[in-house]
Amino acid sequence: MADTPATKQVVLVTGGNQGIGFEIVKKLVAEQPTYHVLLGCRSLSKGVEAISKLEKLAGSVSPVEVDITSDESIAACVTQIEREHGKLDVLINNAGIGRHAVEELPSLRAKMAALFDVNVFGTLVMSDAAIPLLQKAADQGSVPRVVFITSEMGSLGNTLNPSWKYYQHNTSIPYKSSKAAANMIGACYSTLFEKTGWKINCCCPGLRKTAFNNHLSVAMDVEEGAVRAVYLATLDKDGPTGTFTNIDGTEPW
Repeated sequence: MADTPATKQVVLVTGGNQGIGFEIVKKLVAEQPTYHVLLGCRSLSKGVEAISKLEKLAGSVSPVEVDITSDESIAACVTQIEREHGKLDVLINNAGIGRHAVEELPSLRAKMAALFDVNVFGTLVMSDAAIPLLQKAADQGSVPRVVFITSEMGSLGNTLNPSWKYYQHNTSIPYKSSKAAANMIGACYSTLFEKTGWKINCCCPGLRKTAFNNHLSVAMDVEEGAVRAVYLATLDKDGPTGTFTNIDGTEPW
């Protein structure tokens, strides 16, 4: 076991070195002195660089290498967390890619495969691998929390609603399908662990200026994109589970 005090809650944020993930890490470290945040990143050098920007904050943070497209990387990450911390109180499934990341791929099939490999397959394998560590936290009296960073673009209700603000973007079928599948993963886990008191929720950060969307000019402030995720990551035993929300309230499934 490493230096993290046993009294601290351990949080893993995948894709934590940039964008929404970094803002989630920053907000947790700034506001939660009893939390130790593991900044998940595909390379430790990127994690170290990101952490160098987090100075004089209340909580503690360290990098951990994890590429959710690799089962071996996920297994190594889980083994490291177990060895160094013995448990995981919170998993924030933030790592994901958008349609811009696959634009240069040669076919629709290739684009779908790349999006699903990260947003769906990687998210599910990461979540499944973390369950034993979350259970260890529960055994110590903690309330395990899992947050799926998904998107209102994956909402079936929104997609079928002509008055929805992004109704004209229903051509982004590969990306929207991947996020609908991610929502399903979160919904299923919430029902599987509801009776044990775990808090498992999906949330949409909103359209924020990040590399995810090539810093789209009409996108909103990135820091606010972390607000709902951090709320869900810090729930107590009386908090909600099985929800899909954004900073303003409930999203339709």
